[in-house]
Amino acid sequence: MSPGKADNNNDAAMNQHNVPFLNNVGVQSADFDEARQFINSLVDSREVSPLSAGSRAENILTWQPLDNSTLFGAHWSEKVHIQSEPQTTFHAILVLEGCIHCKARKSDVTAGGLLLIAPGQQADLVWEKSTRSVVINLSRQALVDHLGIPCLELLGKTSAVLAPDEQNVRLIRQGIECIAQQHDICNGKLDSLLQKQWQSLLLTHFSSLVLRSANINPTVLPRKVRVATDWIQTHIREPISVCDLLRVSGSSRRSLESGFRTYLNTTPARYILCHKLKGVRDLLRTDGDITVGNAAFAFGFQHLSHFTRQYQDAFGERPSETVRQRQQSRVILQEKGPVSAS
Repeated sequence: MSPGKADNNNDAAMNQHNVPFLNNVGVQSADFDEARQFINSLVDSREVSPLSAGSRAENILTWQPLDNSTLFGAHWSEKVHIQSEPQTTFHAILVLEGCIHCKARKSDVTAGGLLLIAPGQQADLVWEKSTRSVVINLSRQALVDHLGIPCLELLGKTSAVLAPDEQNVRLIRQGIECIAQQHDICNGKLDSLLQKQWQSLLLTHFSSLVLRSANINPTVLPRKVRVATDWIQTHIREPISVCDLLRVSGSSRRSLESGFRTYLNTTPARYILCHKLKGVRDLLRTDGDITVGNAAFAFGFQHLSHFTRQYQDAFGERPSETVRQRQQSRVILQEKGPVSAS
């Protein structure tokens, strides 16, 4: 079967021999440098180093966009070492066949298993020869919005290997199987509405896995940490210092910082910053008349260039991009016009 053609069987998209998303082939080549360039054009920079050599090596890398996220099908003909700098986005790898060794966790991910790698963590993986997987690159912005957290930093150093029989892993696999089948039916051209729906569904399945792996459970915060976080939310547009939190919570600095690190994967100062940045983002997305400068000033940011860097680090986009997305959404709604009552 040629890479650009879909199998007629219903399960062809994810069967024992195929790489999913074959209508969108990025690389079909024995050249590992070509594969590296393709990966680096779409995700964070990675080094790709073959660890074995065969006479008929042929790597296949495919892809399917899902709104702001991307799914990749990957088959490495030889044993290969893939290593990245600390990632800026959230990755998950679903192994279809073979084995991936995660050096950071000193564990293997076998067929049906799922590997989670959070932003800020390095991918340091050895793919065994002929391993096939789906690599899931989740949108930073979409993940922040879906999890309801101010920035991905709160996930901490999340990295986990999940067994094939876990419920959410099975649901994610079934979802990807359906996406792969629709990819074949649509010749790789899923429309934007389908992409958004599939991204939302995958984010739903990932949410509990991600929060559990990060040990985040905001409903069981100790009383003094809860008092501090509630006070931050109430006074988020005002100047807030850690000393304010010590005063209102009646806690020592050491105790409060320990509580924030244990239950929220951050420090009080970073928690304040993340929620102020989220406040600016919410304002830019809902107020059609406000400027970036005025929104930043409303939450206490005085230096626009410094604020812009912090905003981009938190959400993976510049504040001007947030404004542009809001404007584009408004134009689309205006073009559709009001829905008349029947």
